[in-house]
Amino acid sequence: MQWLLTLESDHDPIVICRLMNIFRRKGLTIETMTLASKSEGYSCITVVDTPGTEIDHIFNYLRRTEGVFNVACYRHEPSSAASYVFVESNANPENINRILEALPGSKIIFASHGKYLFEIRADGRLPQSIPGLGDPGFLPLSRVKTSWQSSQMELVGAMSS
Repeated sequence: MQWLLTLESDHDPIVICRLMNIFRRKGLTIETMTLASKSEGYSCITVVDTPGTEIDHIFNYLRRTEGVFNVACYRHEPSSAASYVFVESNANPENINRILEALPGSKIIFASHGKYLFEIRADGRLPQSIPGLGDPGFLPLSRVKTSWQSSQMELVGAMSS
């Protein structure tokens, strides 16, 4: 089953090394991974393949890892039940505006190197294609678990519009 994991860490690079080791030891198959950085730390967004029975354990393990905070897990859902969408395309900065136009009322949560996480409206429908964007990959998601303290989620790589 596909899952999207998001998390933040402090700015110590050893934390990222630990995460890679955790992913390896827990048997997660990484399909895509992006890391964004600023002075306060890193934000990581990863699409993994793992059985649904393992996600509670992985979530709890990650949120208790030293230097890691704000962990969230999202499950792949049919687009009609999705409240989030992960879009993978090329890294053209104009893509964010194209996606926001195609998903009216959506909010960008993460953007880095052509990988974007958007919160979409409950009645939002995913378009088959977006003019000028090429052939992006859409992964509709619903959030299952989060350790975020606030409902206003925004990772380091998010851009303001």
